[in-house]
Amino acid sequence: MSNVFHDIVQLIISNFHLIGVLALTTLGLTLTFKTANVANFAQAITSTIGAYVAGALLRDFGFGPWPSLFIGVTVCFVVGYLLDAVIVRHVGGGGGRIMVTIGLIVLITAALPLIFGTIPYNFPRFFKGQIEFRMFGMDFNVTQNALFILLASAAVITVIFIALRFTKWGLGVRGTAANMYVASMMGVNVNQMTAMSWAISSACGGLAAVFMASQTQSINIAMLGSVQANSLLAFVVGGFTSFYGPVIGAAIIPILLALLAYISSIWSSALLYIAVMLVILVKPSGLFGKKTVKKV
Repeated sequence: MSNVFHDIVQLIISNFHLIGVLALTTLGLTLTFKTANVANFAQAITSTIGAYVAGALLRDFGFGPWPSLFIGVTVCFVVGYLLDAVIVRHVGGGGGRIMVTIGLIVLITAALPLIFGTIPYNFPRFFKGQIEFRMFGMDFNVTQNALFILLASAAVITVIFIALRFTKWGLGVRGTAANMYVASMMGVNVNQMTAMSWAISSACGGLAAVFMASQTQSINIAMLGSVQANSLLAFVVGGFTSFYGPVIGAAIIPILLALLAYISSIWSSALLYIAVMLVILVKPSGLFGKKTVKKV
């Protein structure tokens, strides 16, 4: 029994980087959904732009990993802002906006190989060592890079949540998320709020992409495919009526996957979808969501 417990805990610890990456991606999805009322299916591919930029700067221009990270995230910030300002806000209705995000997947997926080539980029780990420690009377280990990704992601998410709670921007975002039309009548520049939300969402995704690249040491078009799928699951599991619910869901999904992988590595993904369906059946608004009541 102790061996089973050890293996499960070690598997969770080994996935620390996935928890951080998934939480950042899910927070980005939450920001765009709450302000623009659209599920951004292009989150993963737009985030990959930042990783490719960072990889190109590192390989072709001699930049270090840290400046490449900063510039890649900045590029994603600008891309996210322009996507809303130039395209998304001018498309009426949630269905049309969803189609725009799907179209962006096709366009960006085709454009990236034309711009950066088809050979995958390599990206080094920010920290190369490994930490060994003892817990519950058992030995565990984690790479320094995976632990850094988890802690850095948690720090970024905490800063964004503090900004949402205590800054004028956060008040505007929460007002826009509650009711865009009422917020506009109260003097909130809802276009600016949605554009900034898309920008910050894209920057979070870009940061997640570079973090993932640093752990896998490779950059390719499909690098965030499974992350996008799991972030949508986290969005449903955590509940989309709050900002924090999906992020907590993002922490739950990798842990649940680790448990299910120990049961069956082949069927772990299928079992995960079954577990999510059970959650929806028992609590349709998500584990941390609130039931919305419409007045008629």
